[in-house]
Amino acid sequence: MVLIWGMRILGIDPGTKQLGWGILEVQQQKIIAVDHGCFKAPAKQAFMERLENLASQVHQLVHKKKPDVAAIEKIFMGKNVDSAFKLGHIRGICVVECQRVGAQVFEYSPREVKKSITGSGGSDKSVLRQYLYSQLGVVESGHSLDASDALAIAFCHHLQDQVRQRLRPMEGM
Repeated sequence: MVLIWGMRILGIDPGTKQLGWGILEVQQQKIIAVDHGCFKAPAKQAFMERLENLASQVHQLVHKKKPDVAAIEKIFMGKNVDSAFKLGHIRGICVVECQRVGAQVFEYSPREVKKSITGSGGSDKSVLRQYLYSQLGVVESGHSLDASDALAIAFCHHLQDQVRQRLRPMEGM
């Protein structure tokens, strides 16, 4: 069961060279941006080494921050199937690491994230970041779009969870 009050949400924007992460905390009726950033693996590293590198960083993050919930971006299936398979490896590591610390895992598509925050599933990433930062009171810090995307994924989960909580009493009617 997911608790609304006192919940720590980890958002993850998986990538094979750069993985964005963001942490929000819900305290009473207030949402607080705790931290966000990126883990980078050298592009010249072999894929299996990058995989291990990113896995180690995700492991350290989830064991240090201990999220109650993890919200991970779904795979966007583009033209390159090989890239999608590699991204699946990274996502799998993230899911396992989050579940190992007891976090419940949810998935959201990029379109769902943008629509829930800006009202348009086709919003530009920079518009999403600007709107998100203004909602959360985050000062522009020079983080990459992957970091702000991860924070947006966590915020999307918070918004979706609020809707689920409001609909629960109606289920019994």
